[in-house]
Amino acid sequence: MPTEADKIHKRMTGKNLGTRDTSNDPRTSRSQPETMASALSSNIRRSASTLSSATIRISARNAAPAAAFQRSYISAPTRALAATTRVSLNSSVSACKVPKKAFSNGKKAQIQKRSYSDDASPRFWEFDEINASLPSTSGSPTTTPKIKLVDVREPAELSGTGIIPSAVNIPLASQADALFLTPDEFETRFGFEKPVAGEGETIVFYCKAGVRAKTAAQMAVQAGYDPKAVGVYLGSWLDWAGNGGRVERWEGDD
Repeated sequence: MPTEADKIHKRMTGKNLGTRDTSNDPRTSRSQPETMASALSSNIRRSASTLSSATIRISARNAAPAAAFQRSYISAPTRALAATTRVSLNSSVSACKVPKKAFSNGKKAQIQKRSYSDDASPRFWEFDEINASLPSTSGSPTTTPKIKLVDVREPAELSGTGIIPSAVNIPLASQADALFLTPDEFETRFGFEKPVAGEGETIVFYCKAGVRAKTAAQMAVQAGYDPKAVGVYLGSWLDWAGNGGRVERWEGDD
């Protein structure tokens, strides 16, 4: 039973005399904050776990509607077309790659050059050859190759310059089909026989500077003339006049 001293102490302090006051005990004063911090940390962890679980559940719930949306609003043919397009693009890229075998074991491919036979090319004649092949003014026979000169300039040009002796005029620009005519058609149109290379003879074309002469020689070969019997005076009239070659007056029609 409490003694009289205990009763007096209790009235004064509100506590029993034998009760231990732990309010100022360091161990007791630290335990309360630590307990509160531990409880707060535990609550935070529980809240974070709850939020994480909720997020996962929401993501899982949203994934299904997204897939359903693709299936519902993107038709199967469209999805198939997209897949086919990706395959086609990949195939196209692969097809564009040039295999190494195409270059003959890694070597660069060589460009093939078309070669022409020398027999199919008209021979180019020079001034001295042309001059030496002309009929001699003395009437003595010549041992030089026989030629038949064809001037392919227009008659208006010949009126101002004249022609090389023994040459005939077949204007290329205005009479482009002349060499393709039959002998009778040719003589009817021009009034003289169609030039034909006999044995050992060469038909030599010339113009002002050699350009039309080369074209005429090519046309002659196309018309059936033997390429070996066709020649070109490369320097043509400019070279002839520059070297002082003989000139005859043109008496044909303009």
